[in-house]
Amino acid sequence: MLTFNYAVKTKKNIDAIIEEITFKLSEIKFGVLGTLDFKEIFAKKGVDYPHQYKLLEVCNPQAAKQALDSDPNIGLLLPCTIAIYEKNGENFISLAKPTELLSLASNSELESMGKEIEGKLIEIIDAVK
Repeated sequence: MLTFNYAVKTKKNIDAIIEEITFKLSEIKFGVLGTLDFKEIFAKKGVDYPHQYKLLEVCNPQAAKQALDSDPNIGLLLPCTIAIYEKNGENFISLAKPTELLSLASNSELESMGKEIEGKLIEIIDAVK
């Protein structure tokens, strides 16, 4: 059974992981568009969430443009997301696999691009963990 994400456990601090991932992404012309801090977001809404959970929205502008040129609805699957979170006292890094997301679009033009991007993001995650 295929899974929609790639996840690894890490002993590193969540903020250190984000800093390292951000740097490594810049080396391959990706950037972090934003970081969602769910613990903080929930607290502002009066919801107690005791765990750290941060979601990075990452993007390569050239790849995103190519995807949108191919089909504007692909924008609904962008940007790539990497979650860094704590569960049961352990920290994890998880990637929503671009290949799985793009398979929803049934667009063969984007298959190879999705594989290439996924490979690069998994390399970064493995290097940072």
